[in-house]
Amino acid sequence: MLVEPILVLSLLVLALIVGSTNLGSISTSLATDPLQSPSATLLAVGACAFAVFIEMGKIPFDVAEAEQELQEGPLTEYSGPALAMVKLGLALKQVVIASMFVSVLLPFGNSGTLGAGSLIAAIVLFLIKLLVVFVVASLFENSLARGRFLLTSRGTWVGFGIAALAFVFYLTGL
Repeated sequence: MLVEPILVLSLLVLALIVGSTNLGSISTSLATDPLQSPSATLLAVGACAFAVFIEMGKIPFDVAEAEQELQEGPLTEYSGPALAMVKLGLALKQVVIASMFVSVLLPFGNSGTLGAGSLIAAIVLFLIKLLVVFVVASLFENSLARGRFLLTSRGTWVGFGIAALAFVFYLTGL
């Protein structure tokens, strides 16, 4: 599937706009001056959001869950505590991917100082943004039907096309 190229291309477009590959610099630039190249930035953030949705394993891209129904997949071997650990690992992956998206591409509300009050406020705001990402992902997941196993990879071409369009918009200065 084209998930990693979508992430790389969208982050590359943002790095080219900012002029640095440092994720902290990209986040700071998006927080302070988000309109450097508005069309390319919005398309790159949208493509990255699409890739994050796929990486989170939500329907119709939940291949690990769908494999059980199609061919006795890897999760059918597990039960009890081992299955709980696999499920916990999948949930942890979702949180890490969503946290990366929130930290880099939704940078408003970051703490500017190391004071206790500002850090607590930044953590609370981060958790609220993370909750919003999961609620939006759940709304999309519940409104989509699980796609056929072999056809879900075709849907990733849409995200890659959006990321490529963001790159073209960056090159043309839009």
